[in-house]
Amino acid sequence: MKNLLLSIIILLTSLTAYCQVPTPNAANGQTVCPNETHFYGDQIIDPASTYQFSIVPAQPFTAASQQIQVTWTTPGVYTMTMIETNAAGCQFTTTAQITVQNIVQATVNPIVVCEGGLVQNITGQNLGINPVFSGTGVSGTTFNPAGLAPGTYTITVTSQTANGCPVTGTGTVTVEPLPTGVIYTD
Repeated sequence: MKNLLLSIIILLTSLTAYCQVPTPNAANGQTVCPNETHFYGDQIIDPASTYQFSIVPAQPFTAASQQIQVTWTTPGVYTMTMIETNAAGCQFTTTAQITVQNIVQATVNPIVVCEGGLVQNITGQNLGINPVFSGTGVSGTTFNPAGLAPGTYTITVTSQTANGCPVTGTGTVTVEPLPTGVIYTD
């Protein structure tokens, strides 16, 4: 019984040594969104090898089981270098170029409408693909002032770029009060 248990422990230990977490995809030419986190490393991790990583321009990363974890924070083009040294002391160097997209900020055009006025279309710049608008008085791509008190209301937009990066933004709607006039007689 002890021999069986010892055999199982040895088997599990050897299997664990060859696991990699998670399996990376080819990184060269990769385009990522700002604030995305990715793992990078050799396609097949050799537990007997050592790996050294560098990123130019400098980008912080965390070592994670013979791989690195990077949270891309600044837009730009980066060159990642990985040097693998195997058990025999042989080295192999490879590089990958990774592009971090610019942060896209949408702008909702300001709307000024009279209290109880007509429904207004929501427009803006850098709205991305299939923008979704939300806020008081918002329905789809329109703002309806019906029943709203005079004041300022916020419209929020969320969508994504063609590369799937998030796009967010806000704008304001001002509901102006109706004038109050009284007819006087002399």
